[in-house]
Amino acid sequence: MKNRPVNFKPPYPAWELDLPSNHWYVQCQVGLQFASGQRDDSLFRLLARFLSSAKGLLHFERAGHIDVQGAYNDIAIAYWDNDESMGKWLREEATELREIIQSKSGFWYEALAAPRSHFEVSSSTPVADWGIFRHFDICEQHEHAYWGAMRDRISAAENDGLPGQLQALRAILVGKQSDTEISLPGNLCMIRTVQGYSAASSAERHAYRESLCSEYEQGVHYLQSNPIESRCLSARLLNDEHPALGRPDTETIAWFASLADLENWVHHHPTHKAIYAAAQCYASRFASGMQLLLSHEVAVVPHGKGRAFYQGCHPDTGLKRFLK
Repeated sequence: MKNRPVNFKPPYPAWELDLPSNHWYVQCQVGLQFASGQRDDSLFRLLARFLSSAKGLLHFERAGHIDVQGAYNDIAIAYWDNDESMGKWLREEATELREIIQSKSGFWYEALAAPRSHFEVSSSTPVADWGIFRHFDICEQHEHAYWGAMRDRISAAENDGLPGQLQALRAILVGKQSDTEISLPGNLCMIRTVQGYSAASSAERHAYRESLCSEYEQGVHYLQSNPIESRCLSARLLNDEHPALGRPDTETIAWFASLADLENWVHHHPTHKAIYAAAQCYASRFASGMQLLLSHEVAVVPHGKGRAFYQGCHPDTGLKRFLK
């Protein structure tokens, strides 16, 4: 049963992808962690060389941030055409890479694969050149701008489907954290949400910085500071390399215990209500001429299709705090 109100017409346009029913969303974030807070471009170039030769790789994007411990995380967000190729790279090339760099930086990855029934994508503009938007035709979206639209766009999530397997969320003591690959609980929910404003008009950039940007950052900071309450295991606020038309300047990659937990924050918490209100106002103001890129990918990861690994990273890194 859909959440869309009868005869509802969206007040502004949005876009999604014309995807085949058998398509899988396959993505892996590969991070280099520098405790000094200063990145080493030569090591990222090495990572890029290892990725560029990988069979099945579609492309990768670079983003980074300084985390709560002051470490710089230099991240390649890599997309693949199949889970088998990604898994082979993680087992072989990634293992070789981390042996080379183990004395120079921390190394981590968080990888996932989800069938078409378990993910959705959305964009505020038809010009989106990031993530899987780079690889498929874009089309107009009809299910947006109402509460429950995200779930409506994930077919397996109808009627409260895709409940999370992770129940109690507790921080793991440092001495008991895993030093081997972690298999993620079933139906963990990943969101990658991006903002691109460099190519927007000066009026749009000003409006974004004056209203929507501050609300957005407050929301992410709430998630980072309250993982148990929000059931958000990890939230990274990132700056992207080479922003351009259709590409992000900033983004957040976050992991929730379930789609329902993401929805709970989206629908009920004051920080996201403020983001939603500011975004609705912004979209209505600039309407069909809007150039600001507000776009996302949401994937619910089936059991056995998510994995994470951390080597030489501090205890608060990513999913390491809560999973083993």
